Amino acid sequence: MTPFPVLDDLGLVLIGAAAMLVVSRPLAIPPILAYMVAGLVLGPMTGLLRLSESLDLFSELGVALLLFVVGLELSLEKIRAFGSTASIAGGAQVVVTFALGAALAGLLGFSTPAALITGMVAAFSSTAVVVKLLDRAGDMESAHGRLSIGILLVQDVLVVVVLTTLGGLAGETQGWEGSPVTRLALALLGMAGLVLVGAAAGRWLLPGLVRWLTPSADGLFIVGLTWAFAFILAAEFLHLSVELGAFIAGVIMAQLPHTEELRRRTHPLVDFFLAVFFVSLGAGMDTGSMAATWPAALAVSVFVLTAKPLLITLLLSLLGQGPRTSFLTGLTLGQISEFAFILAGLAVAADLVPPNFLGFVGLVGLITIGASAVLVPRGWRIVRFLERGTLLSRLPGAGPDEEAPGRGLEGHVVVIGMNTLGRMIVARFLALGERVLAVDTDPRKLERIPTTTLAGDVTLPSVIEEAGIPDARLVVSALQIEDVNALVAYRCSRLGVLVSVHAFDPSLIDELLEIGADHLMVSKHDGIRSVEDGFKRLGVLG
Repeated sequence: MTPFPVLDDLGLVLIGAAAMLVVSRPLAIPPILAYMVAGLVLGPMTGLLRLSESLDLFSELGVALLLFVVGLELSLEKIRAFGSTASIAGGAQVVVTFALGAALAGLLGFSTPAALITGMVAAFSSTAVVVKLLDRAGDMESAHGRLSIGILLVQDVLVVVVLTTLGGLAGETQGWEGSPVTRLALALLGMAGLVLVGAAAGRWLLPGLVRWLTPSADGLFIVGLTWAFAFILAAEFLHLSVELGAFIAGVIMAQLPHTEELRRRTHPLVDFFLAVFFVSLGAGMDTGSMAATWPAALAVSVFVLTAKPLLITLLLSLLGQGPRTSFLTGLTLGQISEFAFILAGLAVAADLVPPNFLGFVGLVGLITIGASAVLVPRGWRIVRFLERGTLLSRLPGAGPDEEAPGRGLEGHVVVIGMNTLGRMIVARFLALGERVLAVDTDPRKLERIPTTTLAGDVTLPSVIEEAGIPDARLVVSALQIEDVNALVAYRCSRLGVLVSVHAFDPSLIDELLEIGADHLMVSKHDGIRSVEDGFKRLGVLG
């Protein structure tokens, strides 16, 4: 036994998550569902893992950091593009889903309070699940991805109201004193204060700091996390949702230039914390209550998976969105929220529902989140299937519709490092009519490059994917950084992509050739013509 029990718990969580990922990979089970199953095995099935305050903290941090990354995606232009549509659709969807869900629960024999709480559980979708699925599918920037995020934000504001009200009914002593109305008013005042302070800092403090730190990706990462945790702590001090504080921090930073690298570097950290979150979610489920309430849970799950997506699809179509965008948004939001478990816990504490209600909500969560993890990545396949008939074409939406995603960058030349040699190579390839992507860690070096650019560190897998290196015709590293050049050569060799590397030191030639470099630029003084001749010998240039 270690002197720090949290290390034992984290070790179990990570071992269980890794083992389930390995087992589930041949079965094509999505990671989110694999994590929840791992939690079920470690928790209620074997009793190896007990939920603790430490695990709850890690789980909450995971969702908070996820909301920070979501905020980093939302510039004001993107918010304006779908703000009114998402607000109207999100508000209407919550009200109608709540009413229909409560009516269904009443038909299933639930008491009035339990039926009302069931309606609330059905009304809200999971930010953690949706953002993770959109990110894995590369759909965060799509029309349906941004609409989904917008509707989720509306839901998150409404869930603050519901949680505050239920917290007052449950007689919570933490936070502000007074009635639920007073508590809600103070919460909204605190939220406005956070936004004002963040906006002021984003206007006068952050731009100069970010501009100064831009050449240092590590420095920007640390400052970005410090900014996020400052708002998390401020939200906690004001008795607000820490997720809301993290989101506000992310949105403020999203208005600044050159924050893409911060978003990419934060992703692996978010993945770790979210793995803990989903395993803990599974470990906290009560299998006894789940077995006793499965018929009702199955009925409510079918409602969440069918009626809620259809309602969102219809609402967005009536608001002028295209059929594909409307349907994909509805499909994406077809699950219950992680906040549903908090709602259920507060309802039990307030004696509004019996204790086995938690097991009921847990089973609904397992079914709907698991189904979403399977369906959402296959959204475009479902769209193509429906388009064979007339179902989608009957929707009233007349607005511009999104196209099916292509493969993105393909058949292009990636030039890494915008030093003198890198700029010469970019200019020569452009003169030859090639499609070129210029990459550098310093966004300032990319400002006057007359082609598509990407600010990022090519040692990160996310940057390699974003640059389309697996589908490139040629990768050229003009850097004078030995380790990075060796890594670029190795990864390109493994991917089967032609790679040319700047061997700025002749002693590196043998090592780079052994690693897999197809061509070496021994010195920039060789001249761009000799480099071009080398590319012609590779068959890249005609």
